Amino acid sequence: MQQQANKYYFVVANAKFMLDEEEHFKELLFERHRNYGERNKEQDFWLVIEPKFLDKFPNISKRLKRPAVALVSTNGPWITYEDFLEYKAPAKYAKIHAAVSIWWW
Repeated sequence: MQQQANKYYFVVANAKFMLDEEEHFKELLFERHRNYGERNKEQDFWLVIEPKFLDKFPNISKRLKRPAVALVSTNGPWITYEDFLEYKAPAKYAKIHAAVSIWWW
C-alpha cells in the first residue's frame, strides 16, 4: 500500500514583519501552542524560516522581501481563517496563503 502525501497549507510573509512587528502573530502561536498542550493534541502547525518549498512557487517568491517565514499547517481551514496579516500588511510585505501537497519526512 502506497502512502499518500499530506496536504499542507501555509501563509508566508517577510520574517521581520511576521516575527518582529506583528504582535497578533506571536500571541496567536503562543495561545495555540498552549491550547494544544493542555488538550494533549498533536501539533499540526510549524514555523518555517526561509522555506525551500517556496522554490516551487516563483510567483510568490519574487514578491517576498527576504528573509521569509511561513506558518505551515495540515489544518487548511485554520490557515484560511487565521489569514491574520490580511488586514494590516503594508504593501511592501507580500503575504500569501496557499496549499501544497508535499511529503513531510
